[in-house]
Amino acid sequence: MALEGTLQDMSLSDLLQVFRLGPKSGMLLLTHGAERGVLYIAAGRLIDAFIVRGEDRTVLATRDEAVLQLLDWEDATFVFHHNAEVAKRVVRMQRDAENLVLEGLRRRANPAKALPYQHLTLETCLQLAPLPNSAESGVSLGVNQWRVLSQVPNSRDLQEISTTTGLEPELVIRVVAELVAIGLVEVAPLSKPAPPIAPSKEDLGAEGEANSSSTIAATLLGEGGSAQKGEAQSHPPKVGRSLLDAILRRVNEL
Repeated sequence: MALEGTLQDMSLSDLLQVFRLGPKSGMLLLTHGAERGVLYIAAGRLIDAFIVRGEDRTVLATRDEAVLQLLDWEDATFVFHHNAEVAKRVVRMQRDAENLVLEGLRRRANPAKALPYQHLTLETCLQLAPLPNSAESGVSLGVNQWRVLSQVPNSRDLQEISTTTGLEPELVIRVVAELVAIGLVEVAPLSKPAPPIAPSKEDLGAEGEANSSSTIAATLLGEGGSAQKGEAQSHPPKVGRSLLDAILRRVNEL
């Protein structure tokens, strides 16, 4: 029998505690308007999570950030389905449920840290995030998310992305916040002074190859479909320029 109810009857933090003491294995599905959250529990341990929106299942947040946002939901409905097969999934969470609940309480005490976009401005510089060791497919991006993501490698800041894409600055900030929550982009560190001796062409080529190989190329190449996933695994994407080409090809398909 499935466990179901509303978060007004039992909060998400209480549910996580119940699953841990069980211990339970399965999927917890939460519905809040057009948004839907999914948590995967294996033997009481939280192993993965994401939030999607709409019929196209546009991803809004994944892993730890998804749980932190779900902890703020108060009027959502939930249903838990027992499924022992969940234990076979790759663990993608960086922190356990208890630490995430505590972090959620700290965010509520300091609302300025509750949403990533409150730390973003039009002067914020971005870079593509490294590909996690346990990265999985299934990320479905919306049109605006792809449009913004395609400009990250060649744009100086969010203002330039807004100008290039023609999207309103407020929308760009919100979309970037979603991409940060998903884990596809991150705020770039402050630039460092150039070294006194310029690197050789050989050094530049080696450095570019090393950096590109750790990017999110696999996700951007569209591993969500089974056929694409198999192709990506059997033919790893080339590094360097191919990453940007893959993004642009995906944008042109929209």
